[in-house]
Amino acid sequence: MIPSRAMSPRGGRVAALLLSLLVAGAGWAEIVDRIVATIDGEPITAFELRRYGEERGAERVQERTLLDALVTDKLLEKEIATLGIAARDEEIGRYIDEIKARNGMDDERFRDALASQGLTMAAYRARVKAEIEKSQLVNREIRQRVNVSPQEIERYYQTHLPDYATSARVRVRDIFFSVPAGADDVEVAHIRAKAEEVRQLARDGRDFAALARQFSEGPGADKGGDLGSFARGEMESALEDAAFRLKPGEVSEPIQTAAGFHLLRAEEDIAAGHKPLDEVRDAIRDTLYNEALESRFQQWLSRDLRERHHVEVME
Repeated sequence: MIPSRAMSPRGGRVAALLLSLLVAGAGWAEIVDRIVATIDGEPITAFELRRYGEERGAERVQERTLLDALVTDKLLEKEIATLGIAARDEEIGRYIDEIKARNGMDDERFRDALASQGLTMAAYRARVKAEIEKSQLVNREIRQRVNVSPQEIERYYQTHLPDYATSARVRVRDIFFSVPAGADDVEVAHIRAKAEEVRQLARDGRDFAALARQFSEGPGADKGGDLGSFARGEMESALEDAAFRLKPGEVSEPIQTAAGFHLLRAEEDIAAGHKPLDEVRDAIRDTLYNEALESRFQQWLSRDLRERHHVEVME
């Protein structure tokens, strides 16, 4: 019998290192390949879950929350496959073109932006395809089943009436006389006198709108000086004080501001109240529709969709 050769100290250290690496590797593989959930018997591993979080920048999200999101995505993918939903190449291209246009990017800059995020164009198109298909699934399963009745809009309006309160407003016309920067007292006095003359013409019965078109150097001159309506806090203080003191049809004294002189004419006092339902109907419909859509979507995800599949989460 040939006696075995004694292992050298160096050889012993190498063997021990290899053994430790093998043991550690086995443990790591076990952790990485740990099954965290199954869908219809198909496993989801810890590695897949971690990669899912990394791809979405959600590494710090709690594992159970992340797992719920991954399970939901996989269930949606199953439904998409079952129903034969497939985004067309032109739909994907149109979506990407809209993204580029919205961000002012040409093809080269867009590819650079993707590369900075570790994405190729092919990988990005795959993501866009998946998102379009999910949207089409939601449209098919949910959106068409959600509607908002006129009665619901009316009830919402009455319940939220304080949200549609309006402040008292005044609608005014303005004739503006500009004072050049650096004008001396004589020039300022001359411009004020001109404003007084025009005011007198208005008080004598001349049409204020016509006078504004003829003399005003300010905004809205071509519209007869019509500036629209204002609530308190929306005008320069000197102009606001004058506007809210005037009765409809009255013309103010020349009002001096940093830029020049103004003649204001009050056209209409608009009392505080509420926006009419017709003015806010579309916004209310959108609000109620989005709320109903979200509620129906969550119900579909948590009940309808999961009832079609067997989902098991490992504790």
